[in-house]
Amino acid sequence: MVETRERPLSLSYRRPSDRSERRVLQEVLDGLHHDPQSDLAEVGSGFGLGLISLLFIGPVALLVAWLLQFATGVTFGSDQAWLAAAALWLAGWSGMSAVKVAARRGRASALRRAITADIAEGDVQEESWRFVEAIGFQEAEKMPLLYLVQADNGRIVAFEETRLTGRERQPGEGFSSAAPADAVLVRGIRSGVLISENYSGPTLPLVDVQPLALPRDERPPHGSVVDRPWGAVGPWLSGRSTVA
Repeated sequence: MVETRERPLSLSYRRPSDRSERRVLQEVLDGLHHDPQSDLAEVGSGFGLGLISLLFIGPVALLVAWLLQFATGVTFGSDQAWLAAAALWLAGWSGMSAVKVAARRGRASALRRAITADIAEGDVQEESWRFVEAIGFQEAEKMPLLYLVQADNGRIVAFEETRLTGRERQPGEGFSSAAPADAVLVRGIRSGVLISENYSGPTLPLVDVQPLALPRDERPPHGSVVDRPWGAVGPWLSGRSTVA
């Protein structure tokens, strides 16, 4: 007897973009402007945090050094050495903020180049999805903020609830899943920017609701494809995974 398998209904294809889709890409590109004042403010914030921490750690370090000097008779650094150590401490905090700023600017520059290429090439990727299973992730005691849904071809897509429903849940509101069963997503081929989204069919029930512990800037964006095994997404988002 020959075993037959149902063909997955989820598929994607490349097609020419229309005027409205190119306009969305252009609006996203126009919004990626560089704000030097914001970068300087972040570096300044790092310096301020370093200064605050120094005000707490510095006196403790000086007290320990004085006690050791009193007990052993050994001098632990001159005034210039302590000032140099404080300057290095502040420079380290400022440097960490500067590295974050540089990384963010690098990602923004790469995204600008990718969107520019999408507009110039004039094509988009249209994806039709049939989802079969969904997991919800919640932060603290809030209702699910993020859904990860598995398609019939095994791929996984992330969705933010507020983007699906267009609103925040009200306190005391009864829970109902917003995980989509069918979706058509259009995105830039090179940039991956989500241009449009349309949903149909009933919502999927959740097989589980798990805690959401991953930092906000490390979570998968709305509508993005998650390149992880289905069994690994729960430990990853709940902070139990040891694999990056």
